[in-house]
Amino acid sequence: MLCIIYKQPISWQAAFYFPAGIIIVLLAAFGIGTFLAALNVKFRDFRYTIPFLLQVLFFASQIIYPLFSIQQQWLKYLLAINPMNAAIELFRSPLSGTTPDITVISIGLLSTFLFFAIGIFYFRKTESYFADLS
Repeated sequence: MLCIIYKQPISWQAAFYFPAGIIIVLLAAFGIGTFLAALNVKFRDFRYTIPFLLQVLFFASQIIYPLFSIQQQWLKYLLAINPMNAAIELFRSPLSGTTPDITVISIGLLSTFLFFAIGIFYFRKTESYFADLS
């Protein structure tokens, strides 16, 4: 639907990139969410820092600016650790008619799976601290 609105031809790229971006977003959100939920249960005051951290992640993602506009390679790779950059790159490329940067996608996929694994591991490790109120 976005391809029609932006008058871009619907290609195999859009059919592959959009679902891949959605999977990256879901895995990253689940991993980061489970990690932050377990951290919030164990350390009650941590909930006050979560909005600040989410705002930092927002400005570190390429929503406002395209990642190719950054000239320093080291900064581009540092920002690519944010898993949302890979998803946004996959969402944006069929609409702009460009090919996504494979390095950014690879770093984003690696960090997505890393955040997912760390989130699940830490949640299971701290699960014994959770109160069962049922």
